[in-house]
Amino acid sequence: MLLFIGGLSRKIIFGVLAVTVPAAIIFLFLVMQPDQKIIEPYQQKRILAWVDPEKYALTDAWQMQNSITAIGSGKLYGKGLNNNEVTSVVNGNYISEAENDFIFAVVGEEMGFIGCSAVITLLVMIAGQCYYLGIRSRDLAGTLICFGMGTLIGVQGFFNIAVATGIMPNTGIPLPFVSYGLTSLVSNYLGMGFVLSAGLRRKEPERKTTEIGQIGLENNI
Repeated sequence: MLLFIGGLSRKIIFGVLAVTVPAAIIFLFLVMQPDQKIIEPYQQKRILAWVDPEKYALTDAWQMQNSITAIGSGKLYGKGLNNNEVTSVVNGNYISEAENDFIFAVVGEEMGFIGCSAVITLLVMIAGQCYYLGIRSRDLAGTLICFGMGTLIGVQGFFNIAVATGIMPNTGIPLPFVSYGLTSLVSNYLGMGFVLSAGLRRKEPERKTTEIGQIGLENNI
């Protein structure tokens, strides 16, 4: 997206995508082979557990399965914040990194569908506002900063939620502004500071002088 915003030719972008997408499919096929040497064994197990979670339900797919169960158990309103149920993902220690990679499972269990919808809506609104400020920025640098930060928040949020719901294998990407971790939080706040700075330097409206005004000015002269 940033390359497109920066003015790179569409032919080059689509050409790269035409090569990247098939290459990604071939890469996924190769890393699933038993004797592959491309990635580490623990990385391969994450992918295999995502493809066949029932086979790895008690091992590598354990956290993902418990995450999906926790989100579903919250139903509409959730079980309440910091509930004392021993079967919760936090109290029962069913997910080892509940405050980081699988924080969305905690949100789903404690706040239910309403809480999950609220988190997703807020992330979409933040990303959308970044794009809006990027469009109205008066220079290319500000546009790239706004679009880059909006895309970063949107992609990180999508990946984290996709992992928690079993759509993607575990990637270790935190949920912006929600997951535990000072580095991620400070980085996001710094990025939003740059976005706000770029948003203050908006495009100046073009001043259009009417023909009547020009005639009046000439008469005064």
